[in-house]
Amino acid sequence: MALTPTDSSAEKEEYLRILGKMESINGNMAVLSRLGSMLHDPNNGIDDVAKLLQSDGALSANAIRASNSVRYGIGPKISNVESALIKVGYNQVISLIGTALSKQVFMKDLPAYSMTADDYWAYSYFCGVFLEAQASRVGIFPDEAYLLGLLHGIGRIVINELLIKGRSELVWDKTTPCEKWEELNIGFRSDQAGATLLKNWKFSPSIHQRVADQYLPQAQAKDQLLQLLDYARCSAELNQYRLDEEPWQLPADHHYTQNPDFHPRVMAEEIENAKRTCLDIRMAIKAH
Repeated sequence: MALTPTDSSAEKEEYLRILGKMESINGNMAVLSRLGSMLHDPNNGIDDVAKLLQSDGALSANAIRASNSVRYGIGPKISNVESALIKVGYNQVISLIGTALSKQVFMKDLPAYSMTADDYWAYSYFCGVFLEAQASRVGIFPDEAYLLGLLHGIGRIVINELLIKGRSELVWDKTTPCEKWEELNIGFRSDQAGATLLKNWKFSPSIHQRVADQYLPQAQAKDQLLQLLDYARCSAELNQYRLDEEPWQLPADHHYTQNPDFHPRVMAEEIENAKRTCLDIRMAIKAH
């Protein structure tokens, strides 16, 4: 029988237990959600942000490594958190911390989805970088677009964990849309689980609500950012997350190609730019 949060009290308890475990394992995601308000408060400075980051040694180390990548400019090698924040500037702090956290959160195998740790990271980070570059097109803050792309698939960790705990051998065959496979075989979807996590971690409604709505045709029809997210996701899956393969084949029959703003040559260039950024960051954060 498909597992859902409401089929029985035992199943609901297991679902909630997995969500709770996710919150404890990735508690430093709360750092990312707090940064937005901190950075918009004139009473906070670089020192305050640095103190928040230094509460997690792995996060600090990954932020320093990421700051030395080409994505954040060329210059003297950075060796401490304060210098890293000064180098990237306030406008790029959330991007930097999201990059640092991506190694801790997304560098893990997801056998239920036939995804290696590198595949899952590439998929998530590519979507984040791509949407960040599209933010001006849809009139949204780059930070919000980046976080939506980076975090939209985090619910897959919940489903993967649940299947492992249940010793299930279910594996997404990729011939059925992911959301349909999840609903048919498990009883709930990763978008639902991900939205719950992000809401609990106190991310803004513009992010967790979009994660909840990402597969809904009616939501995509009203929200160009969700259309772009779906296009990025389909592009990554079509090319099996191979960042070093150029050029990517693009989904010619995707509904976003009917958008008046869609220009195949421009889109292909923007996809390749996002891939190059991901390759550079992957080299930086995997260096240690």
